[in-house]
Amino acid sequence: MLKDKRQRIDDEIAGGRNEIRTDKLDISFGEIANLYENKELIISPEYQRLFRWHPTQKSRFIESILLGIPTPAIFVAEDESGVWELVDGLQRVSTVLEFMGLLKNADGDQVPPSRLVKASRKSQIPSIEGALFDDLSLKSRLSVKRAGCRVEVIKTGSKQRMKYEVFERLNTGGSELTEQEVRNCIFRAMNPYFVDWVEKLSQFTPFSDNLCLSEYQKNTMFDRGLILRYFAIKNAYAEFEHDVEPFITDYVRDVLEENREFNKDYEEALFKQTFQCISAAIGEDAWRHFRDGKHKGAFSVYIFETISIGLAANIDFVRGLSGDVLCRKIIKFKQEPKFLDNTGPGANVKSKLRGRLGFAQSFFSK
Repeated sequence: MLKDKRQRIDDEIAGGRNEIRTDKLDISFGEIANLYENKELIISPEYQRLFRWHPTQKSRFIESILLGIPTPAIFVAEDESGVWELVDGLQRVSTVLEFMGLLKNADGDQVPPSRLVKASRKSQIPSIEGALFDDLSLKSRLSVKRAGCRVEVIKTGSKQRMKYEVFERLNTGGSELTEQEVRNCIFRAMNPYFVDWVEKLSQFTPFSDNLCLSEYQKNTMFDRGLILRYFAIKNAYAEFEHDVEPFITDYVRDVLEENREFNKDYEEALFKQTFQCISAAIGEDAWRHFRDGKHKGAFSVYIFETISIGLAANIDFVRGLSGDVLCRKIIKFKQEPKFLDNTGPGANVKSKLRGRLGFAQSFFSK
């Protein structure tokens, strides 16, 4: 038995390796800039929206290049025509392109060249403060252009899913990207119309106006992550085993690959009816705990998913309730032991998630 298992593992590893061919190149940032200008290196608009390094981080990286400090490798995916698409290394490549005055935004417009700041109190180049690329001497400009960069080339051909699986693996686990930002890049490559549809839903006023998101949450697509969470858990929570974020990713990927039925017209209508009812009844207080006779605390994702899915499952009944009655019903639900006992620490285990959703669907049915 053990021998058979080992053979299966070896066969699966071999199969996976055969899907990806790689190459390693050492080129300069000047060559990278030329590839970018000639449209032989593509930076996806979705990736560009994730370019959030602040001036100090950018300046510190340029300073490192000027000092000759080695930089980490970047990863690109090569398509059938030989064109590269940046998969990992966005912050570093975009920083150099922006400093050189070559970077374009997601709309294709030129981004103003960045001006350097002193990277730290212990900066080895304090006079760099305020400098543009053109302010540097020819020697220093050439040192930026000629600085070496290791490029790991992933030759996936037309296999979009494999390309973005590589992106996902490189950009999870200690990276600056949120799960939803990674998902957004993956799913846009697979089906940009679906991503645009989710973005449109995120702008539905009864949904968007009651989230009270911080700027960070807006910038990291937290609202779109909530929408995908709502769909995945509403439609497939009985299949949930552990770890919500991978569960959401796998669910939506199955939808996009048409391995799972998903009627967009039906889902959109139900989504809008559900959040219209919640908005009219209780507004932003819907997503906060109710303690000592008051709504308290910050937004709770557990309350969000449970109430929205519970109401969606009983939308015909819920739409017949007045706003005041539904408001009182939601408040009562948030105080029920069967809901509270299935939230808190460890709430994303299978038993608790199924417990609170099953209770919600029953509670809002009468």
